[in-house]
Amino acid sequence: MVIHIFDALKSRNFSIYIAGQSVALTGMWVQKLATSWLVYRITESPFLLGLVELLSNAPIFIVGLIAGAWLEKHDIRKLIIATQTLTLLHALIMAVLLYTNTMQLWHILFLSFYLGVVFAIDMPARQASLILMVNKNSDLKSAIALHSVIFNLSRLIGPTIAGFIIHLAGEALCFAITAASYIPVIAALFIIKFRQRENKFSKKQSIVQDIVEVVKYSKNVYYMRAMFAFFIVVGFFSYSYSVMLPIYAKDVLHGNSQVLGFLQGFYGLGAMIGAFVVATFITMRRLPNAIFILVLLHSICMIIFAVSTDYYFSLVMMVPAGFGLVSSLIATNIYLQSAVRSDMRGRVASLYSIGIYGLGPLGAFFAGIMTEHFSPHITVITWCSIMIISAIVFGFRLKRVNKELEPVWQEFEKN
Repeated sequence: MVIHIFDALKSRNFSIYIAGQSVALTGMWVQKLATSWLVYRITESPFLLGLVELLSNAPIFIVGLIAGAWLEKHDIRKLIIATQTLTLLHALIMAVLLYTNTMQLWHILFLSFYLGVVFAIDMPARQASLILMVNKNSDLKSAIALHSVIFNLSRLIGPTIAGFIIHLAGEALCFAITAASYIPVIAALFIIKFRQRENKFSKKQSIVQDIVEVVKYSKNVYYMRAMFAFFIVVGFFSYSYSVMLPIYAKDVLHGNSQVLGFLQGFYGLGAMIGAFVVATFITMRRLPNAIFILVLLHSICMIIFAVSTDYYFSLVMMVPAGFGLVSSLIATNIYLQSAVRSDMRGRVASLYSIGIYGLGPLGAFFAGIMTEHFSPHITVITWCSIMIISAIVFGFRLKRVNKELEPVWQEFEKN
């Protein structure tokens, strides 16, 4: 059965939200490339490039699970309004520091950590809120996929725009544009209304008890444990591309910010195509097998990219690499949000965010350290080889995973 990717747009609240989010996400990718290029331009240090990525995401280890447990008992919409406003403030401060020529490295490091704290709260809140914006549960797959399409279309457009802006006007304008881009999504959040949450298993307990409960649940349910074990590895090793691409653009391909923008853009093109494929052709029951294949595709393509020194061939390899990784992340998000108990959706979204967005920058940080001592080619090949081994191990578990998930899919499709 083919799933219609645009079903979620029948929900007015989701349509309004995604329109505003499309502008904000483009600004976010403009900012991400501007930050990476700024750090590497002034330091030429893979270590510091990795450190900025780590600081931008490390707080999720501390804040993520607490936020996931907290948001299940509070107004998610108001929380997202607050986090989006704080993100706008970050971009505005960066723009002012650059325009006044007062920017120092410690400013970047501190503001990266600040943004990381905000992101740690915002990410699980946005993931858990999607089902509250659609008219029925069966539209969740469409909502996640459409959000991912917008995210990756922004990944395609944002870095490309940023590359030209930096070349013509410098990084400061990128941050100013990012700050302005958050206004539409904040306005949208004031307009829309969320559905009432389902809390069939709701009980009064502390946040610590909530966290212990979701960890035990993820450990004791086999199809959850198998997926999290796999994506702990993928989350740690896959995100290294964020550190490696500026290095490849400048030192291997001998390019400038525009080259980096095109590499990121082609990666985003593959990711956007992947989002459509996951939403349109991959049914719930085929998600585990698809995740296995997509991680293999990403890892193999990145190994080929690692040994390439030709600019145009490197651009081409970014497309299937982006397709493989981002599609696997989308499929995993759909898998977890659909298979989990309704009262644990926020907490499981936090676990997912920690696994992907927390461990990923940590892996990128160690990739930066490794690249200080070895060539970037060796780092990428080593990281991707580990992911291939992990995918093979997960492949041997697929039969049991699919068998135990069958009644879960049947129950979800009823709602």
